[in-house]
Amino acid sequence: GCRPAHGLAPAVGWTSPHDPCYYLDGRPRHCLSEFINAAYGVPVNASFSQKAPDYDTNITALTDLHNPHNLTCWIAPRSPDTGEWVLTLPLGRRFEITYISLQFCYQGEPSDPISISILKSMDYGRTWRPMQHYSSDCLGKFGLPSQTVAQTRHQETEPLCSDPRPLQKQRGGMVLAFSTLDGRPSSPDFDYSPTLQDWVTATDIRVVFHQVRTIIASPFRAPLALSDLQVGGRCKCNGHASKCRRDDTGRAVCVCEHHTAGPDCDVCEDFYFDRPWHRATPTHPNPCVACECNGHSNKCRFSMEVFQQSGRRSGGVCQKCRHHTAGRHCQYCQNGYTRDHNKALNHRQACQPCQCHPVGAVGRWCNQTSGQCLCRDGVTGLRCNRCAPGYKQGKSPLRPCIPEECVSYCQPSQVKVRMNLETYCLKDYVLKVQVRGMERSGPWWQFSISVQTVFRTGSTSRVRRGPLSLWVPDRDLSCGCPALNVGRTFLLIGAEEGERGWGPEESRLVADRSTLALQWREHWSPKLRGFRGQDKRGSAATLGGK
Repeated sequence: GCRPAHGLAPAVGWTSPHDPCYYLDGRPRHCLSEFINAAYGVPVNASFSQKAPDYDTNITALTDLHNPHNLTCWIAPRSPDTGEWVLTLPLGRRFEITYISLQFCYQGEPSDPISISILKSMDYGRTWRPMQHYSSDCLGKFGLPSQTVAQTRHQETEPLCSDPRPLQKQRGGMVLAFSTLDGRPSSPDFDYSPTLQDWVTATDIRVVFHQVRTIIASPFRAPLALSDLQVGGRCKCNGHASKCRRDDTGRAVCVCEHHTAGPDCDVCEDFYFDRPWHRATPTHPNPCVACECNGHSNKCRFSMEVFQQSGRRSGGVCQKCRHHTAGRHCQYCQNGYTRDHNKALNHRQACQPCQCHPVGAVGRWCNQTSGQCLCRDGVTGLRCNRCAPGYKQGKSPLRPCIPEECVSYCQPSQVKVRMNLETYCLKDYVLKVQVRGMERSGPWWQFSISVQTVFRTGSTSRVRRGPLSLWVPDRDLSCGCPALNVGRTFLLIGAEEGERGWGPEESRLVADRSTLALQWREHWSPKLRGFRGQDKRGSAATLGGK
C-alpha cells in the first residue's frame, strides 16, 4: 500500500519555486516540514517480561524497507510462559505523530484475543504515557469503556480503548493502524490547540503486547509475528521550518525560518527578542521580531514588564549600545554627548561630544537634544563660553564671570595668582584647607572647613589643624572674591579678623575680598615650606602657577 517517504533526507526537496515559509512578496507564512516515516531504519528494542531464552533485542525487520512481495518478519521467540512483549522505538528527536501502524505477517485475524497498548515518551524514554489501548475486553483489561471517540475535551488527551478487530487488510498481512487525532473533537483546530499539539508530540514510541503465549499452537500460525512498524509524522518545528536535516552528530534538526532557533524552532534567535516566541499558525505566522537598536547594538534581551507596558507590542531592550548611545533603543546619547541632528539616528556619529567650555560650564554634561551645557553663574551660551549681560570676566576659574559692580569691588590682590615672599609675610595666615559644607547665617556664609596644613599664622592665632569654621561676607562671596566651592581644597592667604561685630571672645577666621583663595596644587607644598623657612629673611622666592 501507499506509505510516506522513508526516513530523513539530507534536506527536504521542495518543487515550489519559492520558500514555503514565505509568500512570494517575502512575508512570513506558516510552514510544515516534510511528512516522513520516522521509524524507517531505526532498530526496535524488544523485551519480554518473563525469563526467556536468548534473543536479539535490537530488531531491524520491522523498520527496514517494506516489500509486500518479500516480507521480513520478526517472530517472538518461544517461551513456556505467558507475559508481555514490549517493542520500544527511539525516534531521536521530537516529532508530531500523525499515525502509528503495525503490520502482522499473517493474512487472517489473530486466533487468540489480543490486547495491545501504544505509549509515547516526550522526554527520551524517562517517562511514558499511554495513547491508545486495544482489546476485545477493554473494561476487564484496562478498566476503560470501549469507545472510539472522546466524549469531552478533557478526554481528548486521554487514551481510549477499542476492539482492534476487524483489522485492515493490506498486501502482505493484516494492519493495526492508530491515528493520533481520530476521535478527538478538536482536531480540526489542531493548529490553534496547544493541548492537542502536546498530545501528538513524542520522542519515543512503545508498543506493548499483553499476555502473549509464545508456544506455537499451530505450525502454520505464530502467536506474534510482525513485518512492519511505521510512525508517520513530521519533525516538530512549530510551523517555522519546511526542512529537517541531520546535523554533524546525526541528529535531526529543523532548518528554522522566521528568525527562530533551537532544534524545534522553539526559541527566537539572538537579537530577535522584541516579542515572545509563539508557534506559527495558518493565520498568524508569528515570526520573531528584531530589537530596534538603531544600528548601535547587536545584543538585546526581552523584558515582559516593558512588553506589558507597551500594550504587548514591543519588549526588546538593547544592551551594550555603541557609538556613545544609550537607552532602550540606543536612541539617546550618553552623558557628555549630544545629538547631531544633521545625521540620521542610525549614523555612527549621531552623537557628538558636548564641547562644553572647561571653565564656563559645570562638568561636561549637556542636554542630549539641544546640546546646551550647564553654565556657571553669570555664564551663558550653548557651550557656556561667554559672560551673560551684566557680567564681566573674572579671574577665578570657579567664578569666571562676575557682576559688573563686582569688578571694582574685588580688590586687585584677589586677581593675582603669583605671589612673592613679601606678600606672604604681610598676611596673617597661609592655610591648606578642604571645604566640607556651607550654610547662610544672616549677612554671612559659614563654611565648614578642615585645616590640613598650617603654613603660617599670627602669633596670637588659635588656628590649628582639624575642623574649623570660616566666615565669608555674603557680598564678597556673591562677587566671587573669594570663590569657594564645597568639596574642593584651597590655599587660603588672608588676615584674621576679630573686629567685625563680634566680641573679643568670639574671634573668628574670616575670608573676604582681600583674601586669596587658590585651588590647591600639590607641587606648591615644597615651595610653601620653603617660604615658611625664609619667613623673616625677605627672600624673593615666588609661588607660581594658577
